[in-house]
Amino acid sequence: MLALAGTIQGDTIIIENDNINNYDGKEVILTILDHPYRKRRKKIDWDRYGMETERGKCVEEYMEEIRKNDRI
Repeated sequence: MLALAGTIQGDTIIIENDNINNYDGKEVILTILDHPYRKRRKKIDWDRYGMETERGKCVEEYMEEIRKNDRI
């Protein structure tokens, strides 16, 4: 087993202090360290999951009505 240090530039791996031709035909395992890549998720369309109601349109009045008898 052997570990080589290098960087990825486009679709090429640049090996530091060595020549990749020395390892032609060998099996490799590529480990990417400190990768900032994040898979992009689809945005959720929240409007698709809710319905507008009369109470929702007048939420301030509704909350005032609920709270008007909760104080001494």
